[in-house]
Amino acid sequence: MSLFEKYGGFATVSKLVSELYEELSQNEITAPYFENSNMTSLMDHQVKFLSQALGGPEQYTGQAMNAAHTGLKITEAAFTEVAKTIQFILEDNGVEDEDVDQIMALLGSLKDDVVEV
Repeated sequence: MSLFEKYGGFATVSKLVSELYEELSQNEITAPYFENSNMTSLMDHQVKFLSQALGGPEQYTGQAMNAAHTGLKITEAAFTEVAKTIQFILEDNGVEDEDVDQIMALLGSLKDDVVEV
């Protein structure tokens, strides 16, 4: 069983993404990155990306990570803040420790494609 299925599929991924962007848009380190963003579109892409990454049936058709983040000047501090927020949200929603570790390792593998500064 995939992590996508284990934790409730699209409904859960959508809830987690919604919580994530609510937190990030209020965080002094990460909020500036979202000031001029279409949050609905961004969240839709994130739900599709995470659903596929967790083994779900959704096929992410958005830009590659490096292309999607080019020019945003994302710092290591901002990436770390996003990672900490994701980990907190996963744990707060009852995701098991070993699954949190697996998800965080996946997200960590994207760091070089996201961080520019």
